[in-house]
Amino acid sequence: MKRIAVLLALVMALMELPSCSFTGLSAQNLMSPPKANGDQQAIYRLMQGSQNDVTFIYPKNGEYRSAIIMRDFTGDGVEDAIGFHSVEDGGVEVQFLTKAGGEWRTASAFRNIATQVDRVCFGARQEGGEAVFIGWGSTAGVTGRIAAVNAYLYDQEEGQVDEYSLSAYGELAVTDFDGDGVDELFTIDKSVPAEEEGAAPNPARARVFTFDQGKPLEAAGTDADNSMATYSSVVFGSLNASTQGVVVDGATADGSMNTQVFLFDGDKLVNYPQGVNSESYENEYSRPSATSFYARDINGDGYIELPAVSRLPGLSEDVEVDSTSFMVEWRALGPDGQSRTVMRTLMNPRENYWFRLPYVLQGGICAVNDPERRTVTYTKVVTDQDGNQLLGGKLFSIRVFTKAAWEGRGEYSGYTMLAAQNDSVYGIQITASNRQDRLYVEKIAGDFRLLAE
Repeated sequence: MKRIAVLLALVMALMELPSCSFTGLSAQNLMSPPKANGDQQAIYRLMQGSQNDVTFIYPKNGEYRSAIIMRDFTGDGVEDAIGFHSVEDGGVEVQFLTKAGGEWRTASAFRNIATQVDRVCFGARQEGGEAVFIGWGSTAGVTGRIAAVNAYLYDQEEGQVDEYSLSAYGELAVTDFDGDGVDELFTIDKSVPAEEEGAAPNPARARVFTFDQGKPLEAAGTDADNSMATYSSVVFGSLNASTQGVVVDGATADGSMNTQVFLFDGDKLVNYPQGVNSESYENEYSRPSATSFYARDINGDGYIELPAVSRLPGLSEDVEVDSTSFMVEWRALGPDGQSRTVMRTLMNPRENYWFRLPYVLQGGICAVNDPERRTVTYTKVVTDQDGNQLLGGKLFSIRVFTKAAWEGRGEYSGYTMLAAQNDSVYGIQITASNRQDRLYVEKIAGDFRLLAE
C-alpha cells in the first residue's frame, strides 16, 4: 500500500507539469503508450535539437490545430511534417521536416516574432506539392494589423523551403478563381489609423496572390469596406453557374453586420456591392447586430446565397430583438451582377435551426423569443381597416429540450419532435385555430432544418 501511495503521489505531481511540453518524463507521456512510433520519435528529436524541453505551440483557428501537422507538402507521395514550438528568446519557430530513405531531416526552419499561430492552410501548386500558408499573430485586434500571413514553398531542386511575406490580414481563404486546379490565396485586412499623426488612415484592402511562377505574386487587389472592425466569416465558392467568388461577413464598430462579395471581372478583382467607401455606397446586406447569421448555401443548390433582413411586423417597440426577430431573404448573385431572392426564412442561430417561410405568411407572422425557456412563439399578424398591424392568434411554438427533459415529459407536453442533435431535442407545438393555418404550420414543420448537422 505504501508503494501505491508513493506512485500515486508521483503521478499527481507530474500531472501538474505543462501538458504542452515534451520531456522524457511528462505527465502526458506517462498517460500515453510508453514509446511513440519511430516517425514520432525522430520528429520530436529534430524539434527538440539541443534543448532540454520543447513547448509546443498550437494554431488557434482553422482546420489544422495540431502542433505537429502531417502533410505531403513536397508532393513526393510521402507525408512530411510541420511543427511549431516556442523559442527561449521569444517568438515561435516552425520546422519543415521531410523523410527520404527512411530518415527524417529538417528541410528548413523559420522563426517569427509572433507569440501565436493563428492558422495553417494549404494550396495546390502547379509544380506539384502544396504551398503552406501560415498566419502569424492574432486577428482579434480592431485598431491595428497584428496578423500577417507568410507563404512557404518547397524548392524541389534545393530540397529546402523558402519563406515569403505576403500581407497583413483580418481574414483569408484559399481560392481557385479560374478553376485550373492551382490555388491562390485571398486576404482581406481592415482599415487602421496611420502611423504618422494627421495622415490619412490606411484603407482596407482585399488581395489575391498567385504562385504559378514559382514565387508569390500579388495578381489583383481592390478596396474593401473601411467601416469593418472585425470579420466573422469568409467562404469561397460558386456564386452562380459561371462565377466563383469570396464572400466575407463582418461587423462594424457598433456591431452592425454586412456582407461583401469579391469576384473577378476579367483580370480585375471587384467588390460587390460596388462603390465601397463612397458617400453614395449602399450595401443591401447591411443588417443589425442582432442578426448573427452569415452567407451560406442555404438551399443546397451548390451556390452561396447572401442574407438580407427585414424586421418582423407586430413586434412591440420595447421587445429585445435578436436573430429570431427578422425575416431573412436569401439572395443569389447572377452573372449580370443583379441579385434575386431564392428563399425567405426565419432563423434561430443561437439554437441552431431555421425553416422556410411559406409565401402566404410572409409579412404576416411575428416571433417572440424566450431564451430562458428556449422557446420561440410564432403569432399571426393581421391588418385592421386603418392599416395597423395587430397580433392575431398563436400559430405554433418551437422549443428546445434537453434529452433528459424530453424523455421525462417532452412527449406529454404537447410538443412533437422535429429533430434531435447531441443533447438537444427540437419540438413543435401547433396552436393554429383553423385548418388552413395548421396546413401552413405543418409545411413549416416539414421544412425545419438544423444550421449545423
